[in-house]
Amino acid sequence: MKFVNVLLIAAVLMAGAAFADEKMIDDQNALPNAATRGTINGTLNENSSTYDRIYSGTLSLDCASPVSDSGNDGTYFEMICFQVSDSEPIEMITDPALTTIGDTFFTIYCDPFDMAAPEMNVVLTDDDGGEGLLSAYTVEDGLTLTVGNTYYLVVTTYAPDNMGDFSITTSGNIIECGTVATELGSWDSLKADYR
Repeated sequence: MKFVNVLLIAAVLMAGAAFADEKMIDDQNALPNAATRGTINGTLNENSSTYDRIYSGTLSLDCASPVSDSGNDGTYFEMICFQVSDSEPIEMITDPALTTIGDTFFTIYCDPFDMAAPEMNVVLTDDDGGEGLLSAYTVEDGLTLTVGNTYYLVVTTYAPDNMGDFSITTSGNIIECGTVATELGSWDSLKADYR
């Protein structure tokens, strides 16, 4: 009987050792998650950083948009770091119902953004692409960015001394920097996490 118990214990230990490596989470498909965010909120006021805003850039996916100086020096701004999860067109639309700034201006920069050299690394600017004097990049603009690259949306007021709150609605493929979640879309993808 002792011999049978010893064999049983040995079998259980061997089985446990064989399965011990199989229950590790496979995080190789981990992606930053923005699909549920969809909104970026902020405030521009006397506590915000200022810079010398640029103007009139055309699309440049190689980060070299030919821009000009706006003459609006000392505008308040907020920098939002983001990436994209796919190569579909992005949307970033200022929500007029939740924005108290009367006139916004957007600039997308490739990494790095240098507030002392705002004419460098520009992808695209937008002044009044949204409702009224508000900024927006819409799907119709066809702006597709590179997966894996880091970008910065610089939200600023059109003129110095303008202040207020802003709310930007984004497409699901916009991923703010610093958020990570595992993509689990189906039972098969869930099972694939446990190998």
